[in-house]
Amino acid sequence: MNEQNPPSWVKSYVDACNRHDSQAVVDMMSENIQVVDTAFGGTFKGKQAAKALIDRMDASFSSDYFFTLGKVVESGDSYSFEWVLSGTHDRSDFELGIPATGKRFECPGVTIGVRANELITENRDYWNFAGFLMQTGLMPSLG
Repeated sequence: MNEQNPPSWVKSYVDACNRHDSQAVVDMMSENIQVVDTAFGGTFKGKQAAKALIDRMDASFSSDYFFTLGKVVESGDSYSFEWVLSGTHDRSDFELGIPATGKRFECPGVTIGVRANELITENRDYWNFAGFLMQTGLMPSLG
């Protein structure tokens, strides 16, 4: 598969993310979904926890974040897809002590997961959080 012709479910998933429609995203997940987000440091179990994680992005990260889909690979029930997350860091995360900077960011990432019965059962996101911090001026550039 390639970025010109992603599976319809991947396109629907990314489109829901880009609309910031957390309910539409979790509707594509099983009740016992396990979401691992390496940047936000945690494992989120169940639809309610997954929805809270997605809602947190809009509330305490960026009001205009957007995913640009890259290469998609599926093999049996397993999948992966590349993406670039971009937006404006215009929301403060008081829980993590990260103030909004108003600066633009663009960070590459990849999602790896498993689907069963057409629902996502496991989803792991890996993305460049240090790059985000450097782009937004919250961490010095390494060179």
